[in-house]
Amino acid sequence: MSEGRVPGNAGEVPVRRPSGRSGGPLRPPSNRLYAIVDTGFFGSEATAVTGTVRTLLDCGVRWIQLRAKGVPDLAAWRLAEATGRAFEEAQSVDGEGDAPLLWINDNAAIAAALLASGPRTGFRGGLHLGQDDLPPAAARLSLPPDCPIGYSTHSREQAADAEADPAVDAVAIGPVFGTTTKERPDPVVGLAGVAEAREVTSKPLIGIGGIDAARAPRVIEAGADAVAVVSALDPKNLAASCRRLLQSLA
Repeated sequence: MSEGRVPGNAGEVPVRRPSGRSGGPLRPPSNRLYAIVDTGFFGSEATAVTGTVRTLLDCGVRWIQLRAKGVPDLAAWRLAEATGRAFEEAQSVDGEGDAPLLWINDNAAIAAALLASGPRTGFRGGLHLGQDDLPPAAARLSLPPDCPIGYSTHSREQAADAEADPAVDAVAIGPVFGTTTKERPDPVVGLAGVAEAREVTSKPLIGIGGIDAARAPRVIEAGADAVAVVSALDPKNLAASCRRLLQSLA
């Protein structure tokens, strides 16, 4: 576990960064795929969400984010609980021995409650934040010390700030290409934006936005450690579309 300090209203606030299983920094998923289960795309019913998550886990996906934008807190909490149970039931590990990692999007309170809700053998949870969410250092105060925080960035400068922030463990850069899964997407950064982010951060770098099986290898070649996808996962042919993505990244 490493320790850093970030500015706060009352001086510097100590922040402890979570380590990987072996004591080093957070490692990206070995198969380079980060699946986002967006309730606006897959549906917000618990059965739809957990069914999607179980299929992704069965296919070998190790980083999965639950994105429930616009869902009331109580319903979002129930989805997080159900998804956590699906992860716990999976009890699956990748080739390097790491359990799957469930990222909760935006909501620090739900992430903290999920991780504090009782012992979960092999369960790992994280929090992903955007530029308009609670600052990572503030979110860190309510989270267990081993909970990783991911942070969305949209420029070289924001990626550099995330690199310098000891509360941040993984950096997302995007949108790499045009995306239809957000109502008001940020300007496209392109593959050049991925390369620029790679120049300024040593943390796990995730390319996001408009990525499909054909584009995924190019994002990795530009410097990303993994690609985050939503619409490239076809709800009607989920396992097949997931396998196509994994094959493209192999």
